Amino acid sequence: MKETYDLIVIGGGSAGLVAAGGSAILGARVALIEKNVLGGDCLYTGCVPSKALIRSAKFAHQSKHAPTFGFEAASPIFLRDSFASITGRVQDIIKIVEHHDSPEVFENMGVEVVFGTPQFKNPNEIEVLLKANGNTRLMRAKRFCISTGSRPFVPDIEGLSEIGFITNESVFNLTKLPKRLVVLGAGPIGIEFSQSFARFGSKVTVVEKADRILLKEDQEVSRCLEDILRKEGIDFLTNHEVIKAHKTENGAKVITVEANGRVLEIEADEILVAVGRRANLDGLGLENAGVEFETKRIKTNEYLQTSAKHIFAAGDVTGNFQFTHMADYEAQVVIQNAFVPFPFRKRADFRVVPWATFTEPEVARVGMIEDEARKKFGDGVKVFKVSFEDNDRAQAESAPEGFAKAITNKKRIIGATLVGEHAGELIHEFVWAVKQRMKITDLNKIIRVYPTLAKITQAIGTEATLQDLRSPFVQKWFKRYLKIWR
Repeated sequence: MKETYDLIVIGGGSAGLVAAGGSAILGARVALIEKNVLGGDCLYTGCVPSKALIRSAKFAHQSKHAPTFGFEAASPIFLRDSFASITGRVQDIIKIVEHHDSPEVFENMGVEVVFGTPQFKNPNEIEVLLKANGNTRLMRAKRFCISTGSRPFVPDIEGLSEIGFITNESVFNLTKLPKRLVVLGAGPIGIEFSQSFARFGSKVTVVEKADRILLKEDQEVSRCLEDILRKEGIDFLTNHEVIKAHKTENGAKVITVEANGRVLEIEADEILVAVGRRANLDGLGLENAGVEFETKRIKTNEYLQTSAKHIFAAGDVTGNFQFTHMADYEAQVVIQNAFVPFPFRKRADFRVVPWATFTEPEVARVGMIEDEARKKFGDGVKVFKVSFEDNDRAQAESAPEGFAKAITNKKRIIGATLVGEHAGELIHEFVWAVKQRMKITDLNKIIRVYPTLAKITQAIGTEATLQDLRSPFVQKWFKRYLKIWR
């Protein structure tokens, strides 16, 4: 008789580790199946390495702009005159962080970690091709959680595969800085890498099919950040579509782009593809388990159940939000719903989802942006906006670029957007405000340390309060009050 687990988790990225570890701590018998290493995209090719790269790029930028802080400008030179010093630092940081996701950590929680390639044989069984010896193992469970993550989506462009390209998975293997870099895609990944490589010294050209960068952000954010990045020397070709690629006789890579009938060729030493991601579903045998899926995601309901109700999905494979913090959140939802009776199950709540793009200045948002709010609520929407330029700490940091914008409907905060220094940290006060359905004037009700960037949140609350005080009704009432009590 086969052993039956309470839960088998497929995929050892952010969602899988939370689902497996949390369930085991509760006392469930859990197995975690992973093809390669625990930690997933976030640790090895996503959040951690990209932020390490961005930090090195920021240092290079600050060195070149040292006169801003009262020093002579410097042109930093890579250690041993090799870009490998930068990507080597990235790998060193990964090694420091990866012990948090080691197999031993999860085995100590009670998780059985199995390295191999899984495939569903039927709704309750998977067959695992073991990495260690090539043998197969049949495993059975009452519940499953699929959390296999995602990988870069590569568009079908004539000649692209033949000339070669890099993605967020391979960029950290570079040992030579490309003098000319073409970035396909102006989403968060493309924009972060564009700024970093421009600061290292690459001539960067960004090609985007849409009419602006960071298409999911507030239009004002897109314009503001594009202006800043252009000043750093990055070229943007929005409304342009890549139609083919080839190599020249001297080995240079060339992409051909088209816009409104105009064709343009761009030479590059490297081409970075950052046009989106797709779920890792190949070879899982989802058909055998009765799990419905699409090209880029597994279909789930509000409880994160798949079409096979005992099989859940969490993280990038759901196609909801491809962020590490959302993978963590979805895994927590799965833990609760997998082990409690139906009346106590938890619906995934995507009303309040924060995210950030780690450019300089950073971009962060939560809830609705202005366009979304006006389409839904019309004239009930009111926007409050303050500039980082008016924040004393931002001036002291020589970081006055950007603004904070809060969106309200009937005075309740329904969204916020920031572009500015440490926006990714500052957004969390707005996250709480949206979550609690706070009024805009509530932002003015707590004392914040001066001088801090956090005062920008209070400034929005103050502006809303002042607008209320200037209203004809309040002015009329107050004048009457003064007459009585003078």
